[in-house]
Amino acid sequence: MQTLRYISLKSALVAVCAISLGAQTHVDLRTQSKSVDFGGANMTRPVRTAATLPSTCVPNELILISSAPAGSNIYACLTQDNWVPQGGTPGSVTVQNSGTPIGARGTQNFIPGTGLLNVITDTGSRVTIQQTVDTAQILSKTTYQTGQSIYCNSVSNSPTTYTCAVNPSLTAYAPGMVLNWRPDLNGNGGATTLNVDLLGAVPVTRSDGSTSPATGEILAGQLYPVWFDGTVFRMLQGIASGGGGGSSAPSGPPVAITASGASGPTTVTGTAEWHAPLAFCTSATAAALAWNAPPTGQTAATADGCSGTGVNDAYAAFTTTGAPSLQTSFVLPRTLTGTADVYLTYLSPTAGGSFTPALDLTCTAVDGTVLNDGAFSGGNFFNPGVVLAPGTPNLLATVGATSLSWPSGCTAGSRAHLRLIRTDTAGSATKVDIAEVVLVMRRTL
Repeated sequence: MQTLRYISLKSALVAVCAISLGAQTHVDLRTQSKSVDFGGANMTRPVRTAATLPSTCVPNELILISSAPAGSNIYACLTQDNWVPQGGTPGSVTVQNSGTPIGARGTQNFIPGTGLLNVITDTGSRVTIQQTVDTAQILSKTTYQTGQSIYCNSVSNSPTTYTCAVNPSLTAYAPGMVLNWRPDLNGNGGATTLNVDLLGAVPVTRSDGSTSPATGEILAGQLYPVWFDGTVFRMLQGIASGGGGGSSAPSGPPVAITASGASGPTTVTGTAEWHAPLAFCTSATAAALAWNAPPTGQTAATADGCSGTGVNDAYAAFTTTGAPSLQTSFVLPRTLTGTADVYLTYLSPTAGGSFTPALDLTCTAVDGTVLNDGAFSGGNFFNPGVVLAPGTPNLLATVGATSLSWPSGCTAGSRAHLRLIRTDTAGSATKVDIAEVVLVMRRTL
């Protein structure tokens, strides 16, 4: 009986020990400790770890961000849901310029240079710095394509003292600057000025920098590139000449570049000018025709001029008798493309006299012969209608037209045959002296 009592007591002690071992006591260091010293511990982990910064936190909480650079990976929660980085100390950021150290400071000040803008934002976890271009100072691609930065449109209501404005406003005239000027009125001729953004009136001259524009050489609504040489605005291109029909002088369009697609083929198109005087001086008093007479049975214009003072010049005289004409031929460029412009330079002894010229065109194919030259078709190329000569007798003038289509058969490399003819027989200009024909052709470069 005693033996059984001993065994039961031993079993009870074992059970008590087992229960005690299975229910370990947890100590709350916050309330159940005092002056805790972890100096003898093999290791401690007092801060929780995360790969990214949580979106929420409670005050006085610490966290180690394992993905952040060493020295800047400890964050403290100072207020509800507000993490503040604790790594680093003032002066720990080193600033370099192209690899050369400038200094180390705890405060960085970003100052935009001329033409730049800073956009700086603080997200709470990082500061974002973005720099962009100030389009009020720096020319953008979009602004350049509109042409507005150098476009100067006059609203001055004056044919001699023009004013205009550009956007953005010009602050000073600079030698070499170029403007695209569009006058609002026809010029009166003589002394002419242009005042840009009220910076002061500047004389406008022809390209030589000294000669003032003549009457009819500045036309309302036309675009004139002008450049400032430090003293005057010089007109870059050939300027308009007054006279019959108020046509413009032969300047030809500038070279144009067109491209299909960002990386596609590029086509460069330029112009070729063909100048053909109708006559030349054989002596101080005699002129001869440079163009051919028409076939038998047709009236030819006659040589005229070469009796001037100082400079002799020759012309072909076209009267009202028999529809006088002249002919010539040349080979069209083998890279011919697009349309053509035609200009006639003439003078008339009759002030304000009228006449009707035409330039007809027929072509021989590249492999053709003179035996199959086509007949002329009246008015098929340049046909300006009735032209009124200037109000001053013997004043040189120009009549012309642009973007004319080539007649059928006139293609690259073919031989062009031209006939200049006066078609009226009752025009008030009894004689018109034509000095030159200019043909502006587009060609692929």
